[in-house]
Formats: sequence, structure tokens, C-alpha cells
Amino acid sequence: MVTKTEKRNFKIIEDHLRNYKLYKAGIHNFKRKLDYIMPNITSSYELREGSVGVFTFKSDTEKYAIDRIESKRALDIVEEMKRYQLIIDSIDKTLRDLKKEERDFVIARYIEDQSMEKVSQQMNVSLSSAYEFKNEVRKRLLIGCKDLVLIP
Repeated sequence: MVTKTEKRNFKIIEDHLRNYKLYKAGIHNFKRKLDYIMPNITSSYELREGSVGVFTFKSDTEKYAIDRIESKRALDIVEEMKRYQLIIDSIDKTLRDLKKEERDFVIARYIEDQSMEKVSQQMNVSLSSAYEFKNEVRKRLLIGCKDLVLIP
């Protein structure tokens, strides 16, 4: 029998699995935002008379970039990016540890958001057998993805 806590935890895991592709897109977008917040600072190396050489930084936006690096906004973006990466890493690790049939089921059902009917057809099993299989996979996901329940 499935407890209320297990149902709640599995719902959280299912939500993370369904958002897997969005987390990956989110990381890409966060990186672009960070690139915008922290513009490139160019550097150059000059050989001056009487010295071995001087390495200098030059950018019209240097002060602006430094101010922005320290901003709360950049820190928030980095924290959210880390959160997304933790979720992706947890899902990837769990998927690697599942049996191929289980992994295919999880990818089709949650990541590709296919209906149980379509998944059962792909598995060449009845719909009721697909639901039984889902219950077996649920147990393994509750173990492998337990950390996802704890991520805010």
C-alpha cells in the first residue's frame, strides 16, 4: 500500500521529471543572462621600454561589470542555476541506474510527456500492465530521486 507521504513525494518527483527539458533550457538561459550581467573585460600585453612587459586590463565597462558581478541579481541567478543543475544531475544519475525498460518508460512517460496509452503501445503491453509497471518504477524512483523531494 502506498502511503500519503510516498504519493506526495512521487508527485514532486514526477513534476521534476516533466520539467527536465525546461531545467536544461533554463540553465542555458541563465548562462546568457550572466553573460549580459557580466560583460567581457578585454586584456592586453604591452612591452614597454625599460620593462619586461605589462599586462593590462582595459574595458569601458570594467567598473560597471565589477558592480554587476557583486549584485544580488547575479548571485540569485547563479543559485537558481545550481539548483537546476542539482535536479538534472539527480535525474541523470537515477536514469543511468535504472534498467533499460524502466529508463525508456520514464523518458517516454515523463520527459517526453506521453500518455499512458501511448507508452503501453510502445511497450507492447496492455494499459493495466503499463500501470503495474509504473508502480514498480515508482518504487525505484522514490529511492533514486529522493533528494529531489528535499530541493525547494
